[in-house]
Amino acid sequence: MGLDKLGLKTPELGKLKGWLQNAAKDRRLVRAAVILGMAGIVLIWLSSLSPREEPAAEAPESSSPQVTGSQYRQELEEDLCRIVRAVTGEQNPQVMITLEDSGSGVYAADSREGGGQRESSYVIIKDNGGSEHGLALEQRQPRVQGAVIVSRAAGDPAVREKLVNAARALLGVSAGRVCVVDGAE
Repeated sequence: MGLDKLGLKTPELGKLKGWLQNAAKDRRLVRAAVILGMAGIVLIWLSSLSPREEPAAEAPESSSPQVTGSQYRQELEEDLCRIVRAVTGEQNPQVMITLEDSGSGVYAADSREGGGQRESSYVIIKDNGGSEHGLALEQRQPRVQGAVIVSRAAGDPAVREKLVNAARALLGVSAGRVCVVDGAE
């Protein structure tokens, strides 16, 4: 790229050309520029050789903590029990929820095509402790299979219907998957 293409005006361009020509004639200035350039390259190369030590920190917390299937079931049962208490006024209703599965995860994968074949492998990350894990993109909660509610107030058809509808809304299941029975007095 020529100096005239930099958008400099003619008098400024003349001064700059003159300064560069004088600097090129001075061997000490050229030698210093070359040595500084080489020193910069060596420093960049040396910085790439040294391992970077990151400060030991706690593992980053994800936006949604990992919950096991039994913990998830227990949380749902506590939520449903609170709802049953609110609807019936009963202090100790019994609630049980069953799960179809233990949930699933979607993990990042790397795909490569070569020789007419497609290869996929999971993306593995290593934490500060040295253990390796797949890079989770999404964690799906376990699916609810059904629920049983035992309540003394369930003998009343209107209360029974309220309990079934509340359980359906909370758990995302059909009415056929919710069993409401009258408890012993």
